Amino acid sequence: MKYIAAAITALVLTVPAQAALQVYEFTASVSGLGDVRALTWAQSVSGRQEGSVISLGDRIVGRFAYDTTAKSTFNSGEWFPNPDTNTYFYSSAPSPANFFTFTILPSGHTVRVGDANAPVSSMSFTDGKPNIANMTDVLSFRSEVFNGESNSLNFTGSTANWVSNGGLPGHLSMADMGSASLHHDYYKPGGGRILLNATITSLNEIAITPVPEPGTWAMLLAGLTILGFSARRKRN
Repeated sequence: MKYIAAAITALVLTVPAQAALQVYEFTASVSGLGDVRALTWAQSVSGRQEGSVISLGDRIVGRFAYDTTAKSTFNSGEWFPNPDTNTYFYSSAPSPANFFTFTILPSGHTVRVGDANAPVSSMSFTDGKPNIANMTDVLSFRSEVFNGESNSLNFTGSTANWVSNGGLPGHLSMADMGSASLHHDYYKPGGGRILLNATITSLNEIAITPVPEPGTWAMLLAGLTILGFSARRKRN
């Protein structure tokens, strides 16, 4: 029976988890507020909720996730041979590994992307050629336009050597980036479109415990059943 237990332990330790999920928390500072109707950049604007106000310098807190094993469904190089950049696009299917959310303080203005009854999140990675001047790589998370709103998170590498050939960064660090930004376009009460830009100021990885695949659980349960049966036989 001890050999069975050892085999089960080895199985659990060697079978991979479902996805290489990366989850990050971030903070940002509002750096630009454009009032489209007034054709001006403003110090303060109305938030999405009646009576709320968003101002330059307001703090933003948020979280996002992505799967580093995601496969590109299309890349721009298929249409434009030998480009200076090749943008890889990844599936926008709803998934627990495909979301971002943020809240603007102190107004409480909150955006959620990837939830039910919310816009779907999509991901792209622009791979620049290292030998082209001022070319960098860019990782982007975007929402489809939903109720007139659009949102994006953009992380620009300091060079074009961040990741290549459709891969995705295994880990994100502000030290690897030339810039990081958030963009949020929305309609304020009574009409009028607001263009909000923010600079991401911090980024922290959240440790996630891998979730075994369903097959792993099935084999583990089967092994435990065998152990229980063997123990009963031994007692009898």
